[in-house]
Amino acid sequence: MSEESLPSVPSTDEAQVSRLQELLRIAEPLVVADVARAEQLLREAQALAFRLGDARSEALALIFLSATSYFRSEYQTALDTLAKAQAAADLVQDDLLTARIENSRGNCAVALGHYGEAMEHYQTSLALAQARGDVEDRARVLNNVGLVHIDLGDYPLALEVFQEVRKLAQQSKSPHAYSSALINTVLCYYHVGSPEEALALASGYLPTIQELHIRQHEVVLRTWMLPCLIDTGEVAEAARQAEELLPLALEVDDRQYVVYVRMFAGQALLQLGQLGAAQEQLELALEDARRSNIRPQQRSVLLHLSRLHAARREWQQAYEHSQLYQALDRELHTEAVERKAKVLGAQIQVEILRREAEHERRRSTELAQANTALQAAQEALAYRATHDALTGLANRAHFQHEVERELQTLDQGLFGLLFIDLDRFKQVNDTLGHDVGDELLKEVGRRLTQVVRSSDLVARMGGDEFTVVLRQLRSAQDAERVAHKILNELIRPVEVGGHTLHVTGSIGVAVAPRDGRDVTTLQKNADIAMYRVKHEGKNGVQAFQPTMTEETAGRVDVERDLRGALARNEFVLHYQGQFDVQTRALVGYEALVRWQHPTRGLLSPGAFLGIAEDSKLIVPLGEWVLQEACRQAAAWGSNTRGLSISVNVSALQFEHPSFLPAVQKALELSGLDPHRLILELSESSVLSNAGAASQLFTHLKALGVRIALDDFGTGQSSVSMLRSLPIDILKIDRSFMHDQGAQKEPSEVFISVVINLAHGLNMLVTAEGVESSGQMALLGELGCDSIQGFLLARPLPLRDIEAHLGDCTATSPVD
Repeated sequence: MSEESLPSVPSTDEAQVSRLQELLRIAEPLVVADVARAEQLLREAQALAFRLGDARSEALALIFLSATSYFRSEYQTALDTLAKAQAAADLVQDDLLTARIENSRGNCAVALGHYGEAMEHYQTSLALAQARGDVEDRARVLNNVGLVHIDLGDYPLALEVFQEVRKLAQQSKSPHAYSSALINTVLCYYHVGSPEEALALASGYLPTIQELHIRQHEVVLRTWMLPCLIDTGEVAEAARQAEELLPLALEVDDRQYVVYVRMFAGQALLQLGQLGAAQEQLELALEDARRSNIRPQQRSVLLHLSRLHAARREWQQAYEHSQLYQALDRELHTEAVERKAKVLGAQIQVEILRREAEHERRRSTELAQANTALQAAQEALAYRATHDALTGLANRAHFQHEVERELQTLDQGLFGLLFIDLDRFKQVNDTLGHDVGDELLKEVGRRLTQVVRSSDLVARMGGDEFTVVLRQLRSAQDAERVAHKILNELIRPVEVGGHTLHVTGSIGVAVAPRDGRDVTTLQKNADIAMYRVKHEGKNGVQAFQPTMTEETAGRVDVERDLRGALARNEFVLHYQGQFDVQTRALVGYEALVRWQHPTRGLLSPGAFLGIAEDSKLIVPLGEWVLQEACRQAAAWGSNTRGLSISVNVSALQFEHPSFLPAVQKALELSGLDPHRLILELSESSVLSNAGAASQLFTHLKALGVRIALDDFGTGQSSVSMLRSLPIDILKIDRSFMHDQGAQKEPSEVFISVVINLAHGLNMLVTAEGVESSGQMALLGELGCDSIQGFLLARPLPLRDIEAHLGDCTATSPVD
């Protein structure tokens, strides 16, 4: 509402009345151009209006004052000011003032995450503006409805709304409303992955905003140009523009956008390799975000800081920032789910429209059209509050609500809860792209729905995690039977985007009331059971057992101790000899890590490697093992003795970007002949992503390193895969040294086939787990190249190995 629509207020002091109108006229545009100056003028206007008894002007001044608090992210202060404005507006019963107040309240409610309240305020504001024929206020409210669509991720519908707002703004000759709609259109283009289109629109309109001196809008528009520049490869230009924009953002004092500018500046500088400058901007952004309690921006800045420290190889700092990011991300996600669930529970969308349908002003055609747009936004909000946007399944909030309902009717029978986590799903996203990963998740959702009954509930919790609520079970075993059916359904090949994918899952089972009488306990216990499956090799089903809680606590203790074990030099290597089958000559060693725990003594790998994998600590641990093994092998004179050193590489370590540089570094620091280093990878880790493995193998072979395929025979390797990968050695898994029967004899047929296959592909063969002379004799007859096992050598500490290195030919077993 402009000051021209306000009738003059009778007063004996015409000069003061003129001063009041002048203050409001000047201050309104300054709200988005110079917040500090606007606040100063508005406080003077409010005091003057109060002295004059002009309630209408006082309400208007308070409305503008609330906007200055809003742009500083002081949302509660803004709401308090709006309450005072409504009290003043009530004295003059002006619906247009109330419409503006309701719209501003809606903005604050959205910023605070109270979507239900926001939609009520917008509905009221729109109805009042519609009834009074105020086109500018209609544009203002619909612009905010479009922002709700953006928040829901419904960008095409948001674009339609903003196009309508721009028409209304032109009709009402409101440059501020038009500017807001255009900026939000730029934001939509950025979010739908069209940065070029966003840049073109923003660059074309920027001079107009600058001519109008709408400085707050200029800051917002130029801020969103920064990530578009980064995404289109103009990183240096983004850094330059961020540096130029920062003083204006600080001057306008829009704290949220000061954080954004610093964050995008840090992101650009990080990509340019200017790590010091990037860290300075990101840390300032984090400080500003924390000071203003702008948590979504805190989350984004923490992620960039983690990447920055990783680029510097400052793994501890990178890990700490990553943990903070993940914790805040989970917290914000939970709050968003709860917030939308409340919207659904209140059924605000339907009830508002029903009440408005009974109102007389609903008869007008314009109001009906506006309400249609609002209804679309609210219906989308209702759906998003209970459903996963990608798969259409129930989401976390809906799942928890249904479990609570089931818990209230436990007297009617048992119900089960399945927690399903897809195995190695991250590899699909990393190698084939998120589009393929999304299609895979949709297919998994369809299969889960087909397996269970229509009365059961399938939900997606996020990422590659799904849950199933199984109602009215006859026995606890029924839940496990359904879980196995799901497992069998998942392993059927999936055709996605021209790729044939093989998916497995780890499923934890909890049954109420046996395993819990509340949502948190049941979900936690199913989660614990699922992690037991992960720990035992994935692709299985496990029902929760009470003892698992204690074991989980033990895992937490181990993980805690692991985090400091490297820094405290608690890890040691033991070495197991490898021998030529025919001559029994020592040909090399396999390095095996042990943990010299300060209170529990020497721990074998089985006690901690699984936990190291789950916590991602396997990556730095694996790098230490690689460096120490190479160093020790060089110290033994492996280059001159002809001895090799074999080092196991975990799947997680193999997939990590730092793996190839870590191998290069270990060789350079030790001076070891690369041909003496053998990297052992499990069959499953190579099979899961043969394309990426082949590319990495090529780089490793260029270094001169040899590659062994460990535990061969336990996975699903094909001959074509073996032919396509530059593998030097096949290691026959120890399980094939013994038949399934009571007699400990090798699986002769299988071993013979493997040896002939390997030799046909110019590979050597090493057999693991050799424990008897009969096994060794058979392996010699079949043409096996080398053996490893307790018959000739157990894993020994360094001091014992050095004692035997005087004689490289083993004529008797080494105990």
